Amino acid sequence: MTGARWRLAAAVLAVAVRVASGGEPAPGGEGPPRTVATAPSDWEFEVAPYAWITGTYGTIDVRDKTAHVSLTPLDLLEAVVDGDAIGAAAYASARWRRFSVFVDAFGGGAKSDQRVTVPTARCDIDVNAKVRVKEAIVDFGLGADVGRWVLAGRRRPLTLGVYAGMRYVHLGSHIESSTEVKELGLESRTNASVAFDWADPLIGVRFEVPLLDRLSLDFRGDIGGFGVSSDLIWGLVGDVRYWMEWNPKGIRPWWGLGYRAVAFDRGGRSSSDEADMQFRGPTAGLGFVF
Repeated sequence: MTGARWRLAAAVLAVAVRVASGGEPAPGGEGPPRTVATAPSDWEFEVAPYAWITGTYGTIDVRDKTAHVSLTPLDLLEAVVDGDAIGAAAYASARWRRFSVFVDAFGGGAKSDQRVTVPTARCDIDVNAKVRVKEAIVDFGLGADVGRWVLAGRRRPLTLGVYAGMRYVHLGSHIESSTEVKELGLESRTNASVAFDWADPLIGVRFEVPLLDRLSLDFRGDIGGFGVSSDLIWGLVGDVRYWMEWNPKGIRPWWGLGYRAVAFDRGGRSSSDEADMQFRGPTAGLGFVF
């Protein structure tokens, strides 16, 4: 082979090497660093403490006395300022591929003036009373995604899933009242407490919609009871999340605002074990996904 042909072959080989390596060699004669694509982890974990400014509505029977509770979120904030209410909530989940498990727990208590129906020998009378309510609500669920769709320009996929689990509720109430109706010769003093615990099965649906690259809508809704402990229970929680640009050590933080409601009906039981209650109000939280 002539010298001209050797030079031509060397030039073609050099071009091929440059094309295969992705461009010109870096200064110093070394090519660009090679990158190896790594598959994303099959596991994903999430932890989110949040505040639930919950209003409390409904009726509770305490030893034949019926407390009519109507405590709005604004009333709750005023009670927190006055030192008459306290509460905390947190959500945690673990996901493996399309399967997941989660726990959502809330506990709190409040004291307020409410209307109480008190039975007497001659009639039932309504009086104002101090009512203390302590509650704990814990949701546990096992779920699976039925669909995940990657959208253009979105970091998180559109996800639709279902879940089944249980809701544990602790509800304690205490009533203090004193009334006297001289015209009717009636007098009633009440200092009664009751506390009960129960758990109900539930089934639900959840979804996540990436509204923008850093903005998503999350929703979870369920129904249950089916006469196991309650005649009917239902719950829903939804929030809009903003995903921060700051990702320390691969952790993806978000903050969000939303709304949560939980309701149960335990009517038709013994007089000391009846409750028809709703807890509902806005939420605000900070979450971490890793």
